[in-house]
Amino acid sequence: MRKSFLASVFLASLALAVNVHAASGPDLSLKAANIRFNKEVLYSGDTVRIYATIKNVGDTDAAAQVFFYQGAILIGGSQAVSVVADGAGDDVFVDFTVPTGAFNIRAVIQGADPQDINSSNDVATTPLYEPKVDADRDGVGDDTDNCPTDANTDQLDTDHDGKGNACDSDDDNDGLSDADEATKGTSPTLSDTDGDGVPDGSDDYPTDATRSKKPVAPAPVVKTEPVKAPASVQPASVAPAKPVTTAKPAEEVSVPIEIAAAETPVDAVPLVLGATKASPDARFTYKEIDWRTYEFEATPPEGQGGLTYGWDFGDGATSVQAKITHAFPRAGNYTVTLGIVDTDGNVTSDAQVLDISFFHLDNPLVQLTLGLLLVILLGLLVFIIRLRRHAV
Repeated sequence: MRKSFLASVFLASLALAVNVHAASGPDLSLKAANIRFNKEVLYSGDTVRIYATIKNVGDTDAAAQVFFYQGAILIGGSQAVSVVADGAGDDVFVDFTVPTGAFNIRAVIQGADPQDINSSNDVATTPLYEPKVDADRDGVGDDTDNCPTDANTDQLDTDHDGKGNACDSDDDNDGLSDADEATKGTSPTLSDTDGDGVPDGSDDYPTDATRSKKPVAPAPVVKTEPVKAPASVQPASVAPAKPVTTAKPAEEVSVPIEIAAAETPVDAVPLVLGATKASPDARFTYKEIDWRTYEFEATPPEGQGGLTYGWDFGDGATSVQAKITHAFPRAGNYTVTLGIVDTDGNVTSDAQVLDISFFHLDNPLVQLTLGLLLVILLGLLVFIIRLRRHAV
């Protein structure tokens, strides 16, 4: 009985071994230790390449693909690869932009063909990486770099102002830029090159320790001559009066009298209706034709041709002519703008604000109002005359 039981156990074990062998196939494997970057030092903002090595520990060749993640964020999928059974493995890769903070990489094998018989080793996650934030790549992190955009491994800061010499235009903080110091022959790292106690920026002679200020020229002496008293004026002898003769009108001689004209400021000269005026930058001229009609003309630089014009009259109307007469629809303020484009595509513009008053004798409404007032006044005059006649 005991022998029969042992024989049964042996036969069952043998059958299980046969079944396991029959269920063999590809077994793709991926380990965190086999995930690496193409650069040893990771800097935030750099684009790097992530590599992963896939091995096939099964007994059947297979093809697959690897998807890479930054935490839960998909970075991308690799190229498809074929992995030989029990071979050395094959590398896949994806490009990746290094973030600012700490991160890890997770890689997942997917799409195995034939199907992977063991999925437990299809996922691998790396430990956290701490990238360096170093914009100038000088080995000093931006949080402590006194010139984060200019490489300066030595972090030299001569004037101790918190800004390194590599990015400081005045290394010694003496009031002279390094470029000016090179021109004057003074030291860019010594605030007082000649050692006379006066900083180079305030020293008129920064390389001469014996002097630091230019002498001040004395004020010129103005000699004044005594004013002589005017000589006494003797009264002129008066000649006896001559008899006055009346000349004929035809023989009258007109003596011109010169009158000095008073100087009038330019701003005080009254504007003449219809006079030609210029825009603020003199790109165009304009003049009033009547109440709401103006003539506009572009005034390009002399000798410059091939220009294109664009008028905007501020009332919805436009034009491309160099000279145009435009009637505005009604009273109001209108900004007239002229744009000029030359043959190189350069654009210049000029604008003038026009104030078209409602109270203008050429305005039909004003004319009608004045007519009505005149009729009313005439009516009142007739009424007053009749009242006076009735009272008499």
